[in-house]
Amino acid sequence: MSSETVRYEYGGKFTSRGEWSHPERKNATHEWIVVTEGEAWIEVGETLYRLKAGSVLFLEAGRLHRGVGISKERVSFFWIHYHGDALLPGNPCFSLCDPYAVWLLCRQLLHYSRTEAAGAVSDALLLVLLTELDLQSRQTQIESHALAARVREWIRINIDRSIDAREVAAQFGYHVDYLSRVLRGAYGNGLKAEIDSSRMREIKRLLLESDLTLTEIADRVGMQDYKLFLKFFKYHEGVTPTEFRKIYPYFHTNNR
Repeated sequence: MSSETVRYEYGGKFTSRGEWSHPERKNATHEWIVVTEGEAWIEVGETLYRLKAGSVLFLEAGRLHRGVGISKERVSFFWIHYHGDALLPGNPCFSLCDPYAVWLLCRQLLHYSRTEAAGAVSDALLLVLLTELDLQSRQTQIESHALAARVREWIRINIDRSIDAREVAAQFGYHVDYLSRVLRGAYGNGLKAEIDSSRMREIKRLLLESDLTLTEIADRVGMQDYKLFLKFFKYHEGVTPTEFRKIYPYFHTNNR
């Protein structure tokens, strides 16, 4: 991919003084925010992103975004604006595997953009930066899928208890919103939906493969409130547990 597919526009490094929140904006250019210090929340559309040192966020041209809440501690980040659709990210927000490599490329780009070598050199350095971001995003996706698999398995083996999204997030040391994004990227379900899905899979397995009573099954999936169990199943499956159990009753069995 040639440097002609992207064009560096402008950039810099922002450092807050005192309390700060990102202003509401809609850029005419694409923008990468590369956080080096502090923590901030930025909302893009209906999605809220938590940014901290080592995080990056891609803001697509024309998308409204704004800060949410006030950052009371020092916040610092590189901001890079450009035109062109080369290497647009599949994941708009992720944590860098090697932050230093990206920070160094940002400094090089900003340095050369203010020299007589600006222009084609800036565009070339921009493409190198975008390539590095793309590579680290892919590595992060691999690690995210591994994390999603671990979370999904933990939910499966603990579904006999009344677990919720906060407990799962605390178990792995992440924020609920972050784990939801990881699971949604891997399996299409957020954290709460994954817990519900795992619970439903176990309920249906027990209904079809055991002679346990409905009360016993409810207890096996961490739902001591029997009425809530019935309501939960009907909401997700559209039929009652008893009606579901009557599905496909005719099949050959044998033993020895």
